[in-house]
Amino acid sequence: MTEKQQAITSCVNMAINQFNFKEKYLISRDLSERCICAKFMRYLEDEIANSQFQKYTVDVEYNRGNQGNEYASKRLNGRNIVVDLIVHKRGYSKIKGFQNLICIEMKKTKNHPDMTQDKQRLEIMTDSKYGFGYSAGFMIVADADKRRNMCELRIETSFYNREIN
Repeated sequence: MTEKQQAITSCVNMAINQFNFKEKYLISRDLSERCICAKFMRYLEDEIANSQFQKYTVDVEYNRGNQGNEYASKRLNGRNIVVDLIVHKRGYSKIKGFQNLICIEMKKTKNHPDMTQDKQRLEIMTDSKYGFGYSAGFMIVADADKRRNMCELRIETSFYNREIN
């Protein structure tokens, strides 16, 4: 893992820690994934703003930017490809192209025991051969286990682009 990827992972982990400290109520009351994701976005924005990535923006289900066209939908094999949260620089730079940093899928373990498709989407978004160019992707789960009195967000799986510094 590169230093940049370590810094990215640190931002995500810090946001998760803050969420878990302040927002367990949302998970314990079985609120929707959208509600949990939207609140997590706030903590991720704070961490990004206080990091070396402060010029990046956090967006929910941002579905534009493909093959040099900032208005085109992200597509793979003729189908739209969208993740729950992304961290990126909006728009397209003729010099740097799309500047995509993080892609995140978020699920509640209770509703989605099989997250194979979401993980595959993250793997594609972080694999250089597909051209999406994300440095890192995270499968984050909201897990509530009433028997153990535990409610938390946690990283289920991480993906890193090996070709991006």
